[in-house]
Amino acid sequence: MINQLTRKLYLERMYQGDRKFLKIIIAILSTVIIGLFIWIVVIKEEPPVIENWPEIEYVPSYKKIANDAIAEYKRQGRDYYSHIQAYDPFGDYLKYGEIRNYRESRKVTFDGNGVPKVKYGEEFQYNPVTVSQYALTRYGQYILGNKESRNLFISAVDKLLEMQDEVGAFRYDFEWEYYLTKETYKPGWVSGMAQGLALSVFARAYNLTKDGRYLAAGNKTVDFLVTPIEDGGTMSNLKDLDPSLTDYIFFEEYISKPHNYTLNGFMFTLLGLYDWKALNDKYKFDKEKVAEEYFESGVESLAKVLPYYDIDGFSAYDLGHLTFDVRPHIGIGYHGVHIYLLHVLHELTGVRELQVFENIWRYSVE
Repeated sequence: MINQLTRKLYLERMYQGDRKFLKIIIAILSTVIIGLFIWIVVIKEEPPVIENWPEIEYVPSYKKIANDAIAEYKRQGRDYYSHIQAYDPFGDYLKYGEIRNYRESRKVTFDGNGVPKVKYGEEFQYNPVTVSQYALTRYGQYILGNKESRNLFISAVDKLLEMQDEVGAFRYDFEWEYYLTKETYKPGWVSGMAQGLALSVFARAYNLTKDGRYLAAGNKTVDFLVTPIEDGGTMSNLKDLDPSLTDYIFFEEYISKPHNYTLNGFMFTLLGLYDWKALNDKYKFDKEKVAEEYFESGVESLAKVLPYYDIDGFSAYDLGHLTFDVRPHIGIGYHGVHIYLLHVLHELTGVRELQVFENIWRYSVE
């Protein structure tokens, strides 16, 4: 009996020793596995891309370009301050209702519902940007007290619904020659600016009417807007400034190779994304916050790229002077547009770089 008891105790101690040994092995293996995981995920992670931003060089000839542009801006009596406002995504868009008006002319007519058509060549066509700007004007007039403008606003919004295709795009039904490439866009071409302005319209239309058609249309508008150009959409990136800048997005008003980075269209599009973000914040529709994500990414790109538009104190229309190696394109009327859009976007984001260039361009014409 003693031998059996001794044997039992021996076996129990042996078993306990094996368990301790097994625990030690498991602990060692766990440490090794965790170490391997850290090495693979952290240590072996691809090194960060070094961003190579083009050097900003002083070009002596830009001085005369800027001086001539400033003189012409003043000669034409241009201003930016008429559109300066405390921006409200459901208010009068950039004071359009207060300032703008639409009349029949040689180049503009109206359909039976009061929606404008613009003459291109020999025919009057619906331009999605014009229809959106008209809708925003009528909306502004309505909230400022002109009750008759409500129906005109709704007619324009419903026309946008008709113009939107199944993938969310607002396609132009006429040809257009793009000045940098001399390419003639065939009917069906698209523009990020058309998508962005439509978002500003649909945000106000849904907030006013709670009509689900406008919500659905706005979501489709965003989906197409953020589709990369190579997949048929309007979103590019800054790779044509340098291949290292592919993570910086841009929404193109005009699609070209290389990219042209038209400034006013980009900022109008960002404002549209902000309006759609504000609608989703108010009604809690978009849990994924798509509009917010692309708005913030776009503003980050804008802050980085603004210095390249500065032509000795005056703003360039696009970056063709960098990507196409041509003389800077100066749009006299667009200088004021750049200023008041920067003002609004800075007010909404607090991003310092936007205010810096708003002030530089504003002071040059005061």
